Amino acid sequence: MPFRVAEIRDRAQRLQSALARAHYRLRSGLDERPSLASLYREHRFLLSPGVLQAIQRELSEAYGDERRRLKTLFNWVAGQQIEAEVAPLEDELRSWETGATVSLGGREIPLRRVPDWIVRADDREERLGWEAARHRRIEEAAALRLDVVHRGREAVVQLGLGAYTESRERLAGLDLARLERDANAILQGTEARYRKMFAREAGPRLDANGVTPTRADARWLMGMRWLGRHFEIEPFAAHVRRAMEVMALGRVFDRSVRVDIDRRPLKDERSYTAVIDVPGDVRLVVCPLGGWIDARRLLHETGHALHYTHAAAALSWEERVLGDDSIGESFGLVFDSLTLDRVWIESVTGLEGAALEAYRQLAGFLRLYRLRRDTARLLWELELARAERPGEQADRYADLLSETTGFAHHPGTYLTDHRRGFQAARRLRGWMLSSIIIDRLNKRFGPEWHRTGAAGKFVLEVLSAGRREDAAQLAPQFGVEGLTPDTLLTRVERWK
Repeated sequence: MPFRVAEIRDRAQRLQSALARAHYRLRSGLDERPSLASLYREHRFLLSPGVLQAIQRELSEAYGDERRRLKTLFNWVAGQQIEAEVAPLEDELRSWETGATVSLGGREIPLRRVPDWIVRADDREERLGWEAARHRRIEEAAALRLDVVHRGREAVVQLGLGAYTESRERLAGLDLARLERDANAILQGTEARYRKMFAREAGPRLDANGVTPTRADARWLMGMRWLGRHFEIEPFAAHVRRAMEVMALGRVFDRSVRVDIDRRPLKDERSYTAVIDVPGDVRLVVCPLGGWIDARRLLHETGHALHYTHAAAALSWEERVLGDDSIGESFGLVFDSLTLDRVWIESVTGLEGAALEAYRQLAGFLRLYRLRRDTARLLWELELARAERPGEQADRYADLLSETTGFAHHPGTYLTDHRRGFQAARRLRGWMLSSIIIDRLNKRFGPEWHRTGAAGKFVLEVLSAGRREDAAQLAPQFGVEGLTPDTLLTRVERWK
């Protein structure tokens, strides 16, 4: 029986919703054991080779909007066929991570909770101890992580779309050569400013005694726990909700988004947004670590959630949920840029005077750290994709990330930072598009755009387009010729 595209779309939508729910329950700490492999078995209809062939046949005769939707559908289904191949290994790895513990000084805690302890450890020796203990534990699963990488490569090649990197580039809809040039331009264009900010902000605060600071030190700085009472997550979340109401963005958000900021022992420390049903069921998840990092992550995920919940109902499922992740990432960065805004931070936190300016200088440095780290991760992912022996790239990862950020990265974490499908590329495109959107908001509505309903209406118009177009197609709508680093590099100069 031939496959029909209408049925493929319906099955794909059901699988996406089921995966989102499963990932939410696992990463939020509600479920202890993953079951992704069994989930793919339940939806094995989409794993048949004939499914992709059926979409390709329709693509050959389609044009306009339908051709774009079919291409998006093809890329997503192909991606799920890859994920289904690695799912058993991923389940094994996640089960190990869930059960793994780390011990230090008579304390034993879940591996997932180590970042909490690092952020809260004002004593540098203590946080370095937790970091070293975490690295030792992570290295125990190095072989399994490498198996995941190799199996993923085999699954990509088995699709018959070309060599590994070429196939990944096609499925992601990216121009990797151009992004590589953009990444190098960003690192070069921010080098001098970053080193100056690093010397001013990191050195005096860390008391590293001439030794290179580590990634644990960067995590501790991001907590800014000495300002903890100003950034407690519950009252901060209330301020964020009021800010959305001022911009007239809160109605759909209130109805459709569940904000999960509860503390659970097995909750993933990375924040994320789970899209179970758009616009009716979107989960915004932050694992509170304490301090500024929680506030920034809450704002970032608010941007993601707004992007999903305000997509126009007339859009297709592909245009609301799939498409270019760079667009959702850009809105996350637009909203978390409010952490640099003097007026907004003063009104929300009560910081003022010298304390406010000292905060803004550190927040500006940390934003630039994040940009450079994301940029280096893209260059690293490109090197890893091109490497014939990915298992031999650990030292290169440590060298590249350490040199770029000034914080020592451990070789053993080279695969814990790896995300399939060039996610770092979408992050970098999000940085570029967000700077373009912020620039337009400032020019059109002034620096206090976040206090006006008119700016909210403008943002709503952009959000309503969902993911109908990709980031490069959106950029000209904001008055620029294309998606380039130029506006981003200009904005970096305004970060304290």
